[in-house]
Amino acid sequence: MVYAQPPKHFTHGSILRWRRVGGLLLAEVQYEPGQRVPRHAHAHTRFVLVLAGAITEMRDAGTQTYGPSTLLYRPAREPHAYVVSRAGARCLIVDADDGWLARAKVHAPVVEQSTAFRGGFLIHLAHRLHGEFRLRDEVSRLAIESITLGVLAEASRRVVRTRDAAPTWLQQARALAEAHFAEPLSLAAVARRVGVHPVHLARTFRRVHQITFSGYVRQVRIEFARRELVASTASLGDIAAAAGFCDQSHFSRLFKRHTGLTPAAYRLALQTR
Repeated sequence: MVYAQPPKHFTHGSILRWRRVGGLLLAEVQYEPGQRVPRHAHAHTRFVLVLAGAITEMRDAGTQTYGPSTLLYRPAREPHAYVVSRAGARCLIVDADDGWLARAKVHAPVVEQSTAFRGGFLIHLAHRLHGEFRLRDEVSRLAIESITLGVLAEASRRVVRTRDAAPTWLQQARALAEAHFAEPLSLAAVARRVGVHPVHLARTFRRVHQITFSGYVRQVRIEFARRELVASTASLGDIAAAAGFCDQSHFSRLFKRHTGLTPAAYRLALQTR
């Protein structure tokens, strides 16, 4: 499908310039000082490079402010809201459609969780991408795709390095969350199992994984439910119970918050494809 302009709801800011390169849609976007953007989710995976000003983002994992030369990676359909600084903000947004991302995954595992990056070669690459985006010569399209792949590769490498550098007890805590997500799983109980103080576990987990421990458990439950909605004919109540939610109503509210769709609408949308 070819668009004469970026699709509706691509951004809440003002598009200064934009380009489509294969499965990538790039736009430089200006946000007004103090602008408040309500909770929403994007259809595609995206990188956001903050070029000027700052934004404060609110996600289930918490609230964080990002200034110039910060690169954000956000997977598709992850809800968030944000407030723009009093100085405004200008960002480069790069959306990668499912086909482009799938082709990248053929060559190597790529970053999948929300992450913020600052400094290093990755930020150098991101600014190079912005430079090529602003050029209009005959090779800039090739350069844009190549550099975007480089950004994805370097981001993935940094995530792997961070994960591998995590202490053994933190890896054990994450494994417990993934193995026992359907059970009542308190932070204090997991901290006892891995032999650290709950506050230390909470702080370290969020620093390394860019999400709170409870937020990660919710994320694992939602992903389990997604798979079950596609692969099984089980009722919504049975899926809610199997995923560890206290009732179907709670499950439906959280699922819609994470995906933008109710479980029933999500299942129907996949069945009609």
